[in-house]
Amino acid sequence: MARTTPDFESLKSAFPYWEKAGDMTDQCIDLMLNFRQSGHPGGSRSKVQQMISLTLSGAMRWDIRRPDKGLSDRFVLVAGHCTPLIYSMLAVYHEAMRRMHKKTGDDKYAIYGGAERTLTWEDLLTFRNRGGIAGHAESEGKSMIFATNTGPSGHGAPTAAGMALALKHAGADEVRVFAMEGEGGHTAGCHHETKHTSWGLGLGNFNYLLDWNDNGIDPRP
Repeated sequence: MARTTPDFESLKSAFPYWEKAGDMTDQCIDLMLNFRQSGHPGGSRSKVQQMISLTLSGAMRWDIRRPDKGLSDRFVLVAGHCTPLIYSMLAVYHEAMRRMHKKTGDDKYAIYGGAERTLTWEDLLTFRNRGGIAGHAESEGKSMIFATNTGPSGHGAPTAAGMALALKHAGADEVRVFAMEGEGGHTAGCHHETKHTSWGLGLGNFNYLLDWNDNGIDPRP
């Protein structure tokens, strides 16, 4: 099945809406972290526009109603500690879907799996609480957008490349794997080993997204 990506000109009319979605996501990040008195907001906030563009432009083929649907593109948050970004983005998207479903009654706005798979703004208040949404990326329940569990810097990079390799060997290299990390996380050697290996293996379906925010804990050398 051939895939197409809308060109820049055809997407321009949607930019103001993306900006609003990004602003709401950004605000949700601040609110949830302040409520939980948790830290590390910078990594999540700096990736907002990149993530909004990836998920709304058609560059990443996925279904918001069922992100684990077969032959969907895979998303690996290598920066596994930046889950507030994903939770907040999903809360914005799912709230929009929830309102449209209530307004129209049309099941095309219903999240597959119902409440157990729908991440709403109320869930943001459970961040890092027992039984709530986890501090690091976990592929389960309301966060099936994560293709795998991640946490420490670099942890998900080799896994993402392995997914791309497996898809290529299965003849499904049309399915892309998107991995995202900040420049601070690239201190881990496995990042560079993964990129070199991916180049050598010709993994054209592996997309490594770098968030160069220059806000790492350690100073640049």
